[in-house]
Amino acid sequence: MSQQPLSFLNVSEQDEQNLDESTSAWVVLIVDDEPEVHEVTKLVLSAYRFELKPLELVHAYSKKEAIDILSHRNDVALVLLDVIMESEEAGLECAQYIREELGYHNVRIVLRTGQPGSVPEHEVMLRYDINDYKNKTELTKSRLFSMLTSSLRSYRDLNRLELLTNELTNLNEGLEEKVKQRTRELELSNEALRDAYNRIAEQQQALIQSEKLASVGQLAAGVAHEINNPLAYLKSNLEFVQSSLVKLYRAWQFLANNSQLSPECAKSLSELEKEYQLNWALSESDDVMAEMHSGLDRIQLIVKELSVFFESNQTQFQQVEFYSQIMDSVMINLELDGTNLSLIEFEKGERFALHCAPALLEHSIYCLIKNALESTGRIRKAIKITTKVEDQTLSIDIFDCGEGIADKLVHKVFDPFYTTKASEKHVGLGLTIASNIIKSHGGELTIKSTLGKGTRATINLPLI
Repeated sequence: MSQQPLSFLNVSEQDEQNLDESTSAWVVLIVDDEPEVHEVTKLVLSAYRFELKPLELVHAYSKKEAIDILSHRNDVALVLLDVIMESEEAGLECAQYIREELGYHNVRIVLRTGQPGSVPEHEVMLRYDINDYKNKTELTKSRLFSMLTSSLRSYRDLNRLELLTNELTNLNEGLEEKVKQRTRELELSNEALRDAYNRIAEQQQALIQSEKLASVGQLAAGVAHEINNPLAYLKSNLEFVQSSLVKLYRAWQFLANNSQLSPECAKSLSELEKEYQLNWALSESDDVMAEMHSGLDRIQLIVKELSVFFESNQTQFQQVEFYSQIMDSVMINLELDGTNLSLIEFEKGERFALHCAPALLEHSIYCLIKNALESTGRIRKAIKITTKVEDQTLSIDIFDCGEGIADKLVHKVFDPFYTTKASEKHVGLGLTIASNIIKSHGGELTIKSTLGKGTRATINLPLI
C-alpha cells in the first residue's frame, strides 16, 4: 500500500496567522554532495504542507556552500545534512559550525548518511548538538514526512518560545523602566513637595516676621509721637536755660570784678563763690549744655529712625526708573550732605523699571553708601558700586576697602542699636532699617566682611 503525503494542519494555530504568514514557506536546506539525493528529496517533498505553508528547498553540495548560505540567511528551519561529503566529517563540522559559530540554536539539524557504520550514531548524538540521525536507506517517504513534521513543529515551538521569552524580557525591561520612571517622578514630586513645604515655611516665617515688624513699627510710631512733643519742649527750654546762664555768668563776672562795691558786699560775694563754686559752675555750664544738647539730638535721631522703621511697613509701592529716579536722588542727597562724590565709583547701566517704595529704597541705599564711605574715611579710598540685572533680579553691590568687621561680629550688624562706630551720630539702626526696607520689597540684604580688607554689602531685589 503506497503512502500518500499528508498535510499537517493546526486550525487553532492557523487562526493566529495573518495573510502574509499563511503564504510564506518553511525553508529547508538540503546539504549533500550527490545530485540524485537532491532531486529525489525535491520530488518527494513537492506536495508537502505544514500549517498550510509549503517548503522552500535550498540546495548546497558541500560544507562550504552550506556555511555560505547559512551565513547570509537566518530563516532556515531545517537542515538535512549529509555526514560524508568532501571529507568524512564534513557534515559533523558543518553542524558544529552552525551551533557554535553562527549561533543558530533553533534550526533543526538532521544527519543523513549512506554509510551508517562509519560514524556511530550514539557517539554522534552525544558529541554534537543535532536533533536526529537517519540512514538514507531507511528514510522512506512516510518516515521523511514524519521526521520533517516533527522537526518543523519543534522549530516553530522554539521560535514561539524565543518570541515569548523576548517579549517577556522586553516587558520586564519596560516594567523596570516604568518603575524607574515612576520612581523618578515620585522623587521629583517629593522634591517639589519639600520645596513647596519649605516655601510655605519661609512664607509663614516671613509673615510672622512681618507681623512682628508691623507691631514694632506701630509701637515705634507711637513712641516717636509721644517723645517728639516733650523733646521739642526740652530743646527749646534748654536753649533758654543756656542763654540765661550765659547772662548770669556775665553778671557774676561783672559783680566779682567791680571795685566800687563796698567791702561787705565784696566779702559776701566771695563767700558765695567759695560755698557754691560759682566761677567753676558757670564756666563749665557751656560743656554741660553741649552734652545735654548732644543727648537730646541723639534721642531725636533715634525717634527719626524709628519713624522710618514704621514707614517701611506702610509706604505704597510704585513703578519707577531705577537710575534716574532712585540713584540720582541718592547721589544728590549725598552731595547735599557734603559727600565728595569723586570717592564713589559708579557707572549707570541700561535703563530698567523697578516696582518699589522710592523714598524708602533711596534711604536704604543711602545708608549703605554712607556706611561704606565712613569705613574708608581715614584712608580716603573710593568705594565701588555695581549693578546687575539677571533672571529678573536686580543686584546692587557696594564695596569698600575699609577696616572691615571681624567674623564673630558680622552676624550682629542687623541687630537694632548695634554699631561699631563710636560717634554720637550713629544709633545702630541704619542697617536694621535698611534690611527691613529690602525685605519689605521681597529682597535680601547681605553683608560680607574681612577684617583689614573691607566690606561688601549686596542688595538683591526682584524686578517683578
